[in-house]
Amino acid sequence: MTAKPAIVLSCVTTIISALLIVAHNLTYVDTSGIITEKLMQKCVSLMGEGEYSIVSDWKQSGYAIDRPDSVSKLILKDDGTLAFEIVANGYNKGGLDLLIAMNSDGSVAGIEVVSMTETPGLGTNVNDPDFLARFAGISDSAVIVKKTPTVSGEVEAVTGATYSSKGVAAAVNTAVSVYAELGVSV
Repeated sequence: MTAKPAIVLSCVTTIISALLIVAHNLTYVDTSGIITEKLMQKCVSLMGEGEYSIVSDWKQSGYAIDRPDSVSKLILKDDGTLAFEIVANGYNKGGLDLLIAMNSDGSVAGIEVVSMTETPGLGTNVNDPDFLARFAGISDSAVIVKKTPTVSGEVEAVTGATYSSKGVAAAVNTAVSVYAELGVSV
């Protein structure tokens, strides 16, 4: 008699789990090859109006490397301009989803924050346009410092958001490094 409630509970949880799996499979939409409306707005804000596409097979598209795990998407504008969507760790693991546009010389053209899950009022302060603009033109390693920068590549951290600032710098370094490996002719 004591086994009956356990069997009933097991059956109920199995049925509910199966229904959740079916519901997920029916409603799931894979956005890995799609430019969402939010991402499109960030592309236009960063690189201007135009036609955008996601490069899914890098080598088949003429690039020297396959997509590294560190890059979520390679977005190509109809004029040849490209940007990387990179998810980086800030204070939170994967807390920064950034779109980084590149100049043809391999330097950073600009950065837009697609989304973030950093601490409100601290880490979220890296979304300040003045902070993001400090990375423009960097073509080597970006290094976060807590003082006024003295050499090229140094960027002053946002006060109270050192981890988030370092996350942005890590994403920039990834973009610069991957762009150099792409084999894009200038």
